[in-house]
Amino acid sequence: MDWKSFRKGGADVAGPGFPIVLTADRTLTAGYQLLFDGMLAASTTTTTPGFIAERLLMPRVAPVDGRAARAPLGLRRIEAALLRSGFSPRDVAVVEDADLASAIGAGTRVVGISAGEPMGRGMNSSTMTAIAGGRIVPHACFDRLLRRTRGLIAERAPGARVVLGGPGAWQIASGDLESLGVDHVVTGYAEANVAGIFRALVAGRGQPRHIAGEGPDGNGIPPIRAASTMGAIEISRGCGLGCHYCTIAREPMLHVPPETIMEDVRANIAAGQVNLSLLSEDVFRYGGKNARANPAALAELVRAIRAEPGVGLLQIDHANLSSIAQYSDEELVAIRQGLTGGPRHDYLWVNVGVETASGRLLKENGGIIKLWGCGPENWAEFSAAQVGRLMRAGYFPFVSLMIGLPGETGDDVAQTLAWVRRFRDARLAIFPVLYAPVDGRQPPGPGALTAAHWQLLRTCYRLNFRWIPRLYWDNQRGAGVPFLRRATLRCLGLGQIAQWHLLLRWNHWRARG
Repeated sequence: MDWKSFRKGGADVAGPGFPIVLTADRTLTAGYQLLFDGMLAASTTTTTPGFIAERLLMPRVAPVDGRAARAPLGLRRIEAALLRSGFSPRDVAVVEDADLASAIGAGTRVVGISAGEPMGRGMNSSTMTAIAGGRIVPHACFDRLLRRTRGLIAERAPGARVVLGGPGAWQIASGDLESLGVDHVVTGYAEANVAGIFRALVAGRGQPRHIAGEGPDGNGIPPIRAASTMGAIEISRGCGLGCHYCTIAREPMLHVPPETIMEDVRANIAAGQVNLSLLSEDVFRYGGKNARANPAALAELVRAIRAEPGVGLLQIDHANLSSIAQYSDEELVAIRQGLTGGPRHDYLWVNVGVETASGRLLKENGGIIKLWGCGPENWAEFSAAQVGRLMRAGYFPFVSLMIGLPGETGDDVAQTLAWVRRFRDARLAIFPVLYAPVDGRQPPGPGALTAAHWQLLRTCYRLNFRWIPRLYWDNQRGAGVPFLRRATLRCLGLGQIAQWHLLLRWNHWRARG
């Protein structure tokens, strides 16, 4: 589409500004060198001074010709889908929230916002605010973005429509969209129908308030055109294991073709984002079918990415124990060696969802596939064995647990605490998070936590505070982060550790009554 030729009612309505503006809040566009940097920012609450959060945790990258140098991967996919469908770069601009004023003008017809944690209802957010107080920073940044967007539209483009999507759209979908200033919410992957939605809105044709996104098959996923935040490289999407507490429980896992992955890798490297994050809900299931793993496919993909000129640190995020169990010890070691074959770093972390040591509780909450054939009574031993295998293969496990799952009893909490204590001298981190309903209901607050829950939290964080500073320093060094920045963040981190020790102790004492 050539916007200069677009007319409505015979009048030239182009004017200043881009017809389609895509944006996201500061936490999603910052210049993170590491995946862990993004996690750290997403775990910070507003009790942290603003200048620390903004300047140190979320450094800004200078825009390129007024456009965002980094943007969340999902927004890059939407940008690519629009450009592939016939919109030109003159029609579509991805910008940071700080640069919206230069992008929104009389010619703007659609502002698309990618939301990660718009209402602070995610499990990690609920946990962080329960412990540290305040609001989660991504929620505060999203509010600021929404206020800025509404103000600019009212002033410059009163006919423009605000379309919200992204992984956090579920938190908004059941709310009062009008009061938020959001005209439409798109849920789910949407590369297959986003062009039609935006084309209709640009032409002034109405669209439903709630729009179901349509994702393409693997071959239809468009390669990104510019760098993604944290060097995010999507290798698969969806999960489909059916866990009741997950927003993509029924979204079948779809693997991104290697050719598309390599184009995404090259787009990042060309833009100077050489440290990459291979993202999947289950990295060890790449190339497999349903719940079956395919170690050879993952090994070949890692080899191809590592061989690409200019690649720096390679990071991974999530894996299921059921997939790890399908790898031999030798295959686990080979994958780790492929991932760490570039810049030196000793802590290759991967998040594994144990959720609870109670197999009964896991099964009742939809985790039957996660059990991978072991009886619920054997889940504690099975999960401990797989975590142990990861450590022996040289990985650093981030074990996630859930507090307050529906049906949880005091015995379940005690069993999970005993499971954690068996790893008191091990090289890993364990992160308990509050269960958060995925149907839009408010998550439980700190008052819902018992003394046993607080004891579990304290036990886990004593372990975490021993290892996380070492891991972060190691990963920063491997990513080429300057010494002064590393040292500054280390000093601030030590202060935060002391604060958290006090907060956890205080809440535990108060819960004991």
